[in-house]
Amino acid sequence: MAQGFAYLENECSAFPIVAADSEVFAYGSPVTINASGFLAVASSSGEKIYGYCVEDVTVIATNDSGSTAGVFQTQDNTAVGYAPNCIQPTGVYFWADGDAALAQTDIGAYVDVASESAGVVTLDGTAGTSGQFFKVGLLSSINPLAEGDTDKAVVTVAEPQYLGFTQD
Repeated sequence: MAQGFAYLENECSAFPIVAADSEVFAYGSPVTINASGFLAVASSSGEKIYGYCVEDVTVIATNDSGSTAGVFQTQDNTAVGYAPNCIQPTGVYFWADGDAALAQTDIGAYVDVASESAGVVTLDGTAGTSGQFFKVGLLSSINPLAEGDTDKAVVTVAEPQYLGFTQD
């Protein structure tokens, strides 16, 4: 499994936001509201995290055509105005591959999205003093099936989109 997360299902639904044209979401994709007001997968550093997608879906090339940003219009991902099902980032532990091996000294550091492909993100393995996510552990420390997999970080959101601040 390239990415995943754990959350309390009954407390986490995010307000539906219409997806950007042709966007590919994977189960667990960290998502952001882009500058045009549409939902997109977080694909690089600097993008605040709105939440996580809880479905595998690709939206049509004209999904945001004629839509008003933030207005959920359909439950059909083949029609204009589809908003993928997402959860809020608060209280969620997310794990994903890093682009480098992680060490115990990386715990407590910050990390950004390094890249994204088909809705699956890779985290920047370089420990930092600011970033989109806060590293809380290695997946191998909580999942015996991941033993020895030192490039999978467990993180929580450090820069939620609903808070208007920037880390120094």
